[in-house]
Amino acid sequence: MNILITGTTSGIGRETAIGLALQNCNLFLANRSKEKTDELIKHLANIAPQCKARFIPLELDSLQSVKEAAQTFISLHEPLDILINNAGVLGKKGLTKEGYELAFGTNHLGHFLLTHLLQPTLHKTPHSRIINVASNAHWSAKFSSWDQIRRKATSIAAFTEYGFSKLANIWHINEIATLSQYQSITAYSLHPGVIKTAIWRHIPKPFNLLGSMPTLMNSTAGAKTSLFCALTKEPYQNGQYFSDCKPAGISPLAQDRKLQKELWNLSMEAVSPYLN
Repeated sequence: MNILITGTTSGIGRETAIGLALQNCNLFLANRSKEKTDELIKHLANIAPQCKARFIPLELDSLQSVKEAAQTFISLHEPLDILINNAGVLGKKGLTKEGYELAFGTNHLGHFLLTHLLQPTLHKTPHSRIINVASNAHWSAKFSSWDQIRRKATSIAAFTEYGFSKLANIWHINEIATLSQYQSITAYSLHPGVIKTAIWRHIPKPFNLLGSMPTLMNSTAGAKTSLFCALTKEPYQNGQYFSDCKPAGISPLAQDRKLQKELWNLSMEAVSPYLN
């Protein structure tokens, strides 16, 4: 299988890549850092020499970079069995290059464009799959108006904005499951658990201490649900949300079909300059 994963230089993404390499999958590693990706590729070559791994430059907070990453993959003329939208940012306050709140723009909008551009390739591959690494943090998300996605984060440690970006990841998958152009593609979202990873590095003190609590899962455990969603052969419902390697419930807000459709339309409008 050919699998493209975002954000594999540390944490859950790295462990997901390792787990898939050990299953003889070929990997396309979409990351910001070539140096860190090359280091991972060397490690994969040692533990799974049959696995082919390739670096694809990607900065999710730049839609132009996302477009170029998709074009890079498409130019390889390879099939794509699974797209895992894994990368995420937590705790940083700012705007993307296109002027969207940083967590929303990075965690949702960048992945939205990447998914849309790779949809034709996924469509050509039988039994292809899209997986969004979301979070139970979506339960804390609040919606006031769509103006909130154009403002810098205002909550403590940007937790509320992060939760909204994870809600958007779920809405994205739920809408995909309703669309005819994605009919041949299975789409899942998931909660990996609360993990001790580098995603906590941007959290200001003293809240960053949450990332070092002994009760947190390690990255290997955190990758289990991503690996389950990628490899399961069970016929789960399209659009299903998973936690702890089994179907799980989502918040009432995540079930709002009207806002889900509004997000899709807004996202399509936002990425439209990068579709040609």
